[in-house]
Amino acid sequence: MSSVSDQIQLMKSQEKPYNSVFNKREWLYINDTTTQYDQGTSIIETTSLSNNSKFLDYNSAYLSVPLLITLTSNTATQEGISTAMPYMKSVSFKQSFLSMINSITVDLNGQSMIQQNQLIDIYNHFRLLTSESWTTQNRWSSIGFYPDVVEYAGYDTANSKFGPANTTSNNGGLNKGLTEKFKYVLDDTGTMLTGVATSTLSTLMTKESLALLYASHLSTKVVGDATHSPVLQYSVKASIYLKDIHPLFEVIPISKSLNFKIQIFWNNAVVTATHNALSWTGQTSQYRAYNGTLPLMLNNITDGFNGAPTGTLRASVYVGDTCHDATQKGFTGVTTGAVGKQVELHVQAVQMIHDMETSYVLNHVRDVSYHDYYQFTLKNIGGGDSFNHLVSIYC
Repeated sequence: MSSVSDQIQLMKSQEKPYNSVFNKREWLYINDTTTQYDQGTSIIETTSLSNNSKFLDYNSAYLSVPLLITLTSNTATQEGISTAMPYMKSVSFKQSFLSMINSITVDLNGQSMIQQNQLIDIYNHFRLLTSESWTTQNRWSSIGFYPDVVEYAGYDTANSKFGPANTTSNNGGLNKGLTEKFKYVLDDTGTMLTGVATSTLSTLMTKESLALLYASHLSTKVVGDATHSPVLQYSVKASIYLKDIHPLFEVIPISKSLNFKIQIFWNNAVVTATHNALSWTGQTSQYRAYNGTLPLMLNNITDGFNGAPTGTLRASVYVGDTCHDATQKGFTGVTTGAVGKQVELHVQAVQMIHDMETSYVLNHVRDVSYHDYYQFTLKNIGGGDSFNHLVSIYC
């Protein structure tokens, strides 16, 4: 009796191999036109890519974005926050690196394709949560994504390490998604291999080596004292796929001569949060521009802030390698990031065999349909208040 494996092996032997339609594949990249991101914008123009006579696949294109997260006290002095501040697991991104993008505009060959709509990160996170599956998990670390597992969120009726009384809290010991996202940023001295205290990552790889590899890592760790704030800086190399930013890039076929102008408005932000040695007691956020959202999420786990003295923490996130926060940039120990200076667009380019290219070009008239979205924000409406607002939609 033939087994299933025998049948599968026979079928594979009878399969007809496909001939390659591409002579060459390669990845091309361009820098954006911005060198300093204190104003929170990037502009990328693809003219140089479109003039190289190759077919470009924008469906697989992605942005390579250097990010610098700086974690300090709220003042230059120690201000109650633990002097060592060994909080490798204390700050993470909400949902994914898409949290960094507040809005975009896209022009194609001089024609407007995507108009600016603020807070698109909220919709894009919804798309990720409803479209990603465990079969796509191999890309999650590059895009900074892991779904928050709701049943593990902390809740307590009293003040505890989870958060203030009667509130939920993102807690790394209970939220698996948050725990997994912490692992995307390496700590060369805090990461233990096989759980052995003497086998740290730094034994095999130094901070300098991690920087040369452009790996996301804890690039600065300065112990505070009575007169100086402790400083932690995370250099993060983020990948953001164009198809995750907007549905337009999901449906564009491989093509030549597409001159895109993409303007990106980043959620550069600063947050201050007060801690009372048990839980968070207050928080304020500042946005560099555009009234965006805060990309960062603070965690209250035991090896985070639980048990720390009362004090106020300050965390900032900026695109590029520079901390532009007026308060933090003057602190002793604050330095530049270690994983690049500029945003890059990476696009796959292909060269077809002659016969296939001729056939493709002759039959390349195609209608491209995609979903767009518009958002309307109703502001200054208190909880339980009634409101009446007219929204006009033009199709």
